[in-house]
Amino acid sequence: LAIFSLLFIAYCNGFSMTMMSSENPYAVNLKFGIKPERRSDFLSVVKENQTKTLETEPASLQFLVGEDVDTPNQFFIHEQFVGKDGFLAHKETEHNAKWSAFKQSDPFTDEGQPTFDFFYGNHDIKEVPSRSSFGVHVELCVKPEIRDEFLKCILNNQKGSTKEEPLCLQYVFGESTDVPDKFIFHEEYKGEG
Repeated sequence: LAIFSLLFIAYCNGFSMTMMSSENPYAVNLKFGIKPERRSDFLSVVKENQTKTLETEPASLQFLVGEDVDTPNQFFIHEQFVGKDGFLAHKETEHNAKWSAFKQSDPFTDEGQPTFDFFYGNHDIKEVPSRSSFGVHVELCVKPEIRDEFLKCILNNQKGSTKEEPLCLQYVFGESTDVPDKFIFHEEYKGEG
């Protein structure tokens, strides 16, 4: 697996919203727990999906898979596409159909049902290589009245991480397409957890 991941969650209250930009990557973060007896099946299906997505889909920019460093069989996936249409095209592929069939075969633990977060990243569209690294998926919810201050702080943090931290490989974020004032992050660092 390419990434080891941790998760921090802050809960948001809110209603549906749309934040779209055709000039930014469309990303998804997934989290789920696999039953131990289904681990081998999962690894086989996800590796094929990852490989074929990256090799055959021109709109695919990144597909990373990682396991939580503290919780065996809890996995994270981070994918990026050229726009939402790229993601929708991905969902129609044969290799993704195998993943969809696997999801319907009762592979998830009771506490590990999949959760998805979709967002448009605040970064440029570019392919990102798969690599061994330490990854972090974060969800942060902010009060609307401090949103502007939060964004200034996070943009400064992103700039500092990507420009001044030699171990930082990637630091991307965006606002949830479903929940206002909920921000989704994917960070990647050299090394392993």
